[in-house]
Amino acid sequence: MTDDTTKTQAAEASHDVALTPFTAIRYVASIGMLIFSIVIVGALMFTGNTRVAKDAHPWVALIVCILAIVWLSMIEGQQASLVGLPPVDPDLYKDTHPLTYKNAALAFKGDNLDRY
Repeated sequence: MTDDTTKTQAAEASHDVALTPFTAIRYVASIGMLIFSIVIVGALMFTGNTRVAKDAHPWVALIVCILAIVWLSMIEGQQASLVGLPPVDPDLYKDTHPLTYKNAALAFKGDNLDRY
């Protein structure tokens, strides 16, 4: 076994999560709470107990909610990426990811990142 193989295997092993009974219970509880939350929000929308569902059709409320969650997840992902990107040399991704380079250059100009 080479030294590179050993390092690769150690890196892969460091990302594994040991599936203990406590971890399994946490996973099941988290999924259960997620499903419960989705059911409650959906029920509130389809019974007209939200402002959007009351003023418009419940399906419109559901679509607006889904689009808002997708938009929020994209913004959060971009923010996390921008926070972690400053230590990386821009020349490493300038040619391979030109859109990322332009976006990062704009975000890192002045105090844009602090205001974001």
